[in-house]
Amino acid sequence: MNDINRQKVNAIKYKYPLTKSKGGTMKTTRLIFALLLSTAMACGMTTRHPAPSVAIDARLNSPFISERGGTVFMQVRITTANVGILQERKPMNLSVVIDRSGSMNDERKMEYARQAFISLIDQLKANDILSVIVYDDAIDVLRRAQRVGSNRSAIKRLVDDIYPRGSTNLGGGLHEGLRQAAAFASGDYVNRVVLLSDGLANVGMTDPSSLNALVRKFRRQSISVTTMGVGLDYNENLMMGIAESGGGNYYFIERAHNLASIVRKEFDMITSVLAQNASIRITTGTGVRINDVIGCEFSNDRETTVIPVGDLYANDRKEITIELTVPEGRGTAAIASGELRYESDKINRIYPAFASTINYTRDVVMIEKNRDMAVQAQADVAVSTRKVEEAMKALDNGDVAAAEQRLEEAKGVIAASPAAAFAGASGEAVRSQLGRIESYQKTAKEDDARRAKKSIQFDNYKTQKQK
Repeated sequence: MNDINRQKVNAIKYKYPLTKSKGGTMKTTRLIFALLLSTAMACGMTTRHPAPSVAIDARLNSPFISERGGTVFMQVRITTANVGILQERKPMNLSVVIDRSGSMNDERKMEYARQAFISLIDQLKANDILSVIVYDDAIDVLRRAQRVGSNRSAIKRLVDDIYPRGSTNLGGGLHEGLRQAAAFASGDYVNRVVLLSDGLANVGMTDPSSLNALVRKFRRQSISVTTMGVGLDYNENLMMGIAESGGGNYYFIERAHNLASIVRKEFDMITSVLAQNASIRITTGTGVRINDVIGCEFSNDRETTVIPVGDLYANDRKEITIELTVPEGRGTAAIASGELRYESDKINRIYPAFASTINYTRDVVMIEKNRDMAVQAQADVAVSTRKVEEAMKALDNGDVAAAEQRLEEAKGVIAASPAAAFAGASGEAVRSQLGRIESYQKTAKEDDARRAKKSIQFDNYKTQKQK
């Protein structure tokens, strides 16, 4: 069954819920329709639309819940096909924003940054758009947004002449990078700002909420922002927040000599973009409430919850854990329906969708017997990452004892997971997370608190984003 047809079956399930006849037997119009549709699929009597390059589905940690209601976890998965776009990638609209504050002179950070971005220039095509911005106290546009053309040597000389000086007006540099990208921002390009910094934003716009709001504003033009923090002195909360609000990626680069490989990794991702500015729009059933989308921003637009998911790449998979409260009830109830929306000229515009229902029961054994251990494992890992986030906030506040307590609680979540004792991928995912948390506990006790927090927070970020 291909993805489009599976979505149609899900839609039928959502529209025609199970009902109970007078004789007490379960009957359902939806199953009849689904059977007919499945038969049509087998006979080739389906729509002529091609299978989508992007699919979405949702699974609950258990399809049953107590009649008293309670908490359930829904795992939403986005998958994309490997459609071979690498040979004919979309043109880039790339804005590179480089910190040239005085601290970039330490540990040859500026030298490595120059080498990394000069190497990047060699990978660009003549019709790609490139702008280069540097910032310290002042903001300088070394190259306004324009096509790369054939004279790469001149661009390389601009980058090679960057030298460290002054303070860190990160907000000003970011804003100018966004403005340059906006000059050409359209569906014809992959629009990306890459922000590099090694220090604290101490001049100009420094408030994290204002900077996050700024990148969200430009995100509406399909401009995403990736942040790269170099060394141990930058603000990891700020850089990770900008990347999350900007729909890009965040990197902790402890050693500057790794810059070239990270820039190359980011470039390779950009070349495989299938769709931009993607978001999941979810409508919940009556009385159902979304408590959290773990590790992701989300907002409510009237009766719809919107979860931005950034750009979608070829051969990609994104997993999102949603915690919901379900009211008391009986029979079968709709939990949520959702649709994945995006901007793309590479794939069809049949937006994939899902619908999820749950069955009420008085039988606790029924709930456990039908528990989806793969989803349960993902949910428990996600909940533990939320505890790790709380531990990092405690470290920010200098409360080491509270941080240790939150990490112990994270370990407790994993130890109590029903999936912990299972063989296979589900059990392995839980056991691997237990090992990570135990390593966090050791790392948190290191003398260099800057390194400990950045290291733990970045690893936790990668676990949440499956990177």
